Amino acid sequence: MPPKAVKPVSKCLITSASLLVLAACSGHPAPIDLSITCHIGSYRTAEGGVIDLAPLSAPALRWRSGDGRTGRLEPDGEGGWTHQLGWTDQPHPARFALGSCDDGRIEVDGLEGLDGEASRIDFPTTETEFESGGETLIGRLILPEGEGPFPLVVLVHGSEQSSARQYYYMQRLLPARGLAAFVYDKRGTGASGGDYTQDFHLLADDAVNALAEARRLGGDQLGEAGYLGTSQGGWVAPLAASQGGADFVIAAYGMAEGALAEDREEVLLSLIEAGYGDDEVAMAGGRALAEAAGRLMATDFEEGRDELVALKRQYGDMPWFDHIEGEFTHEFLVRPIWQVQMAMPFIERGTSWEYEPRAVLAALDIPALWILAEGDREAPPETTRAILAELQAEGAPIDVAVFPNAGHGMIQYELVADGSRLETRYAEGYFDLVVDWAQNRTVPDRHGQTDPQ
Repeated sequence: MPPKAVKPVSKCLITSASLLVLAACSGHPAPIDLSITCHIGSYRTAEGGVIDLAPLSAPALRWRSGDGRTGRLEPDGEGGWTHQLGWTDQPHPARFALGSCDDGRIEVDGLEGLDGEASRIDFPTTETEFESGGETLIGRLILPEGEGPFPLVVLVHGSEQSSARQYYYMQRLLPARGLAAFVYDKRGTGASGGDYTQDFHLLADDAVNALAEARRLGGDQLGEAGYLGTSQGGWVAPLAASQGGADFVIAAYGMAEGALAEDREEVLLSLIEAGYGDDEVAMAGGRALAEAAGRLMATDFEEGRDELVALKRQYGDMPWFDHIEGEFTHEFLVRPIWQVQMAMPFIERGTSWEYEPRAVLAALDIPALWILAEGDREAPPETTRAILAELQAEGAPIDVAVFPNAGHGMIQYELVADGSRLETRYAEGYFDLVVDWAQNRTVPDRHGQTDPQ
């Protein structure tokens, strides 16, 4: 029997992947379990290796090593911890002893290169608040140990509604490797004011103000500064960089085409993975259905209704029709349009459907790095790779690295017998790439995992 793969907890998408999870996507995550908060932090081994412990909303922790290995720790009810590999239900061979809250140390056994005692890293940290667009946002500047100046990375995370200051592990992994990090709760999340939004322009303004606040706090301890935008942040971070003030920008598992294209690319990928990639009718029909559904979304249901109804009638009996997924198109195919429309106030958050990033990327005159996951099902990279290649040919200062066998979030996977993905770790070399490029503008070829362009 093949090992069982457990999918990571998904981000709430631009719109919900299912109307059945409306409550989850329109609300806020559960608070962190107070019994485990004292263990949160990055720990350094005697040999210099780094292990980070970050919270999950359940009473559990996720550990990550600097090379991308990861697992889940959950209290076993007897004073110890269960250990799971990656995002699977398989046991992990490593064992963690976390000790008491006052120790500031952990013991690791069975994790090659990281065994033994590790001590919590005491990062110089400054909490702050800053104004942006009439709202007060809450942020945190974390410096590495030692003397600066340090390159600064402002973290622009994806569409999550959770507090980045609580959950985003990069705020520690980067300083542990010599980069300063500024993390902040997006408007409407965590302790920040305002309403949650997916208005890329407003979010970009917030990122610009976050960078200014980080520079103010860090002063001469900071050197060059830029953004790391992940997932949805791949739209927001370059847009923020286009307003000036940044020295570089990194986009990871994002897209160089607009939000409507995300749904269309997911629709086409779902047909390809179902075996219909060579079926011209299926591919053309899938594209037409996605474009009609996208027009409904972008025009607040003013346009595209009759066309979508006609297309559903035309293709509804085709064998490939039931295989169509997508960011939102699937919902339009399995439910009446009126039903999806009624749900929109709960799951639509002002998404910038009109935004097309190519012109912004073409005008950027600062170095940019795009990190793509070849097996990304949420932000399929094929068209993005083509757009970036065109921009490179036009002289844009863009580096591109592609990680095979990695999905959204740069999560590395293995295919198992039933065709599912066993998600075991982060792509090998991903964290190294972010650090090396932010420090030196180099794209290392590590372990054969990156495809420098």
